[in-house]
Amino acid sequence: MSGINMSNVKLKNRSSILKLLRNQGSMSRKDISEKIGLTAAAVSNLISDLIAEDLVSEIGEVDNGVKKSGRREILIDVNYDKYSVVAIDIGIDFTKIAIGNLAGKIKDSTFVKTNKEISPEEFLKELAQKVITFLWENNQVKDDILGFGVGMIGLVDSQKGLSKHAYGLWDKEVKIKEKLEELLEMKVVVDNNVRALALAEINRNDQVTGDNILFIKYGPGIGSAIILNNEIYYGSNNMAGEIGHMIIDNQGEKCRCGRRGCLETKISQKAIIKYIADNCSIKIDKNGKNKELDLEKLFTNLKSSCQQEILDNISFNLALSVANVIALYDPCKIILHGKPFEYPDFLESLKTNFNKIIPEIDLQNFIIASKLNAGYISGISLAVERLFYDFGGKVIKE
Repeated sequence: MSGINMSNVKLKNRSSILKLLRNQGSMSRKDISEKIGLTAAAVSNLISDLIAEDLVSEIGEVDNGVKKSGRREILIDVNYDKYSVVAIDIGIDFTKIAIGNLAGKIKDSTFVKTNKEISPEEFLKELAQKVITFLWENNQVKDDILGFGVGMIGLVDSQKGLSKHAYGLWDKEVKIKEKLEELLEMKVVVDNNVRALALAEINRNDQVTGDNILFIKYGPGIGSAIILNNEIYYGSNNMAGEIGHMIIDNQGEKCRCGRRGCLETKISQKAIIKYIADNCSIKIDKNGKNKELDLEKLFTNLKSSCQQEILDNISFNLALSVANVIALYDPCKIILHGKPFEYPDFLESLKTNFNKIIPEIDLQNFIIASKLNAGYISGISLAVERLFYDFGGKVIKE
């Protein structure tokens, strides 16, 4: 047991060093020792192991403008190109596939249509074949790949790698991790796509300080994740943060989750298109198929008199739902991710409604923009965090 415990301590210390370098950039051995509270000798030994495994590199001397006699301090940094990770984001209409490095930089990406006409297991089998072809086209060999990260819509049990209910896609439990590991013969981690995005955010956004943060993703649906002590909070049943399925009108439209009056029935792309078809003088069918109108283009395409009404309805319902979360959770910051938040009129309308509902909060430093681009694939951060940093860079094949 002592040997096992010592091994765990070593992996934990390696993980602390790697995460420190990721978060704060290249550092000297001395600075690493001071930051993580280990002796200089312990840090030196750990760094030597990491260098021998090509996980970190010496990248040059510290230049602080002060000339000192004796041995100069050497900067250490993560070798971000040591491994590739493969991301799979399964959505209602399309599934994205991407290859990235340990810094989250995407090397190449593609997408396939999410086939809802076949069983989930058959779709995963088709998907695995397409992933293998994509990797072959990118000259990726198995030894260079750390593993796969799968971002999934709906309720997910991240420990077991299960999709419990993929709203609008699958209405039964699907063993994603087990099936893909069998087909791909590599390590696979699975989580809700919004939580995976939030994980990338807290590791990339230098404005994210404090213990408790609410991350909100908008488009085409609405999702959120709760961050506590710089970690994703899952709740007792992996359901924490499901703001899109917060009921705001129990007599409202039926939601894809099966309940009535969820926030998504008011502000999702589908709900907006239906509202336009019913209330605005724009020729568009109930499915929005007669016009190239989606949530990202909504506020630039709409020129009718109902534009402001739509803006107000969306921003009010979103502000009201977030205000309820704030009342229960009291976050120090809210991070907004998604194309709609880039529209000044919508963002201004949202802040106006926030001020009306919760006037006591200073929005100046409370609401911040996400630093992830709209096309960022959540499975990248998931694979890197769970398969590299959490294991101190050790490759887990089983």
